[in-house]
Amino acid sequence: MAQGTVSGLPCAESWTLSNESGDEYLIQIGYPRNWTAETAGSDDHTVPVIYLTDGNSVFLTALEALHRWLSLRPPGAPSSGVVVAIGYPLHDDSPFLFNGRRSKDLTPPLPGAGETEGGADQFLDFIEQRVRPFVSQRVKEKQGVSVGREALCGHSYGGLFTLHALFTRPTIFDYFLANSPSIWWNKRAILKHELGCYEKIGDKATSVMLFVGGDEQEPPRRKGENDEDFEQRRATHIERRMVDNLRELYERLRNSDIEYLLILID
Repeated sequence: MAQGTVSGLPCAESWTLSNESGDEYLIQIGYPRNWTAETAGSDDHTVPVIYLTDGNSVFLTALEALHRWLSLRPPGAPSSGVVVAIGYPLHDDSPFLFNGRRSKDLTPPLPGAGETEGGADQFLDFIEQRVRPFVSQRVKEKQGVSVGREALCGHSYGGLFTLHALFTRPTIFDYFLANSPSIWWNKRAILKHELGCYEKIGDKATSVMLFVGGDEQEPPRRKGENDEDFEQRRATHIERRMVDNLRELYERLRNSDIEYLLILID
């Protein structure tokens, strides 16, 4: 007769943190596999950390990517790393990985934002004032090291939030990774923030990576999709200009002191 136990991840933790308004967030922290009590006090003095929005949907994938990268890392690359996924507490019976609060947390406070949008500054405050100090404390307790370089990564609305963080607080992180950012939101209002960010950077080295899929602007027809549905979906993709928006932003970054990279995935 087979017997089973609940499977857990010894290299991962889940915590609940609240913002100033009392809203709760699920904070999942993933460590290298070799970070155990026996290895505490390693030769590493600092560890790089990446913070991910929409944490409910990306944490396990990001943790596996970290472990695989550390096992295959090239000579001279960091020997450790930490992933921090920022999401929302979900009920056990919920079929959704996403929470309706993300629309408010991940969109900038700009004219034209809806009633349930525009809370990006408060969310960024929460990350800066609550999440980062907590992660620094856990890393110190876990391994006796300090947090080194830090990156912010988001997809879609999370990518929009990442650009908002770059444009309004460009020195808060060392790296900004915007995956398929929703620049189309609110008639591309996010780009109004861009002009003032370059003066705020000063001498700090800031790097930006932009990712977008080639089919996000000219989508292929799905199997079994009728003409009406396909043309409607295609028109929405064309109107949002996902690829063109990133190309135009890339061209403007070329004239700044920001290190930049655009990756177009066919």
